[in-house]
Amino acid sequence: MRNLLLDVVDLQGGIVSRRQLRAWGVDHDAINVAAWYGRHLIRVRNGWFARPSENREVLRAWRVGGRLTCASALAFHDGVAPGPVLHIEVPGWATQLRDPDNHRKRLGPEAAVVIHWARHPGPGTARAVTAEYAERVAAACGVRSGAVTRSARRPSQAAASSESASRIV
Repeated sequence: MRNLLLDVVDLQGGIVSRRQLRAWGVDHDAINVAAWYGRHLIRVRNGWFARPSENREVLRAWRVGGRLTCASALAFHDGVAPGPVLHIEVPGWATQLRDPDNHRKRLGPEAAVVIHWARHPGPGTARAVTAEYAERVAAACGVRSGAVTRSARRPSQAAASSESASRIV
């Protein structure tokens, strides 16, 4: 059963939901045991799992409720050290965003996170948007080094910014 569990995680791009695991026939108890011991599977967010070897910034983005974008996605694709601020793409309807380092704590203003609200998700994987799209978002965001504080933009303002980023060619 362990091999099936890990195969499904790899097949789904490194991040997998309990529902996806169950659809592939992984037993509910096998998921809980694997996540409890943490050697083969870790709980990233309620109902979401990954391998313990997954990229730390990807896990932090998923813990908040999204995936890497902007300067963080560029660092991920380039294989360089991430900047001091985490840039995350979240759906415009997202709620209950969590702290990137503590899934039990809500995202607060002290967190070094920039939220990029997206009406329509950019191209990419469960881990990050594509490098090309991240370049466009970074140009619209105005940040290349990542040295900014958390975005206070509302979803409607960010959606307009996201749409303008997609118009930049």
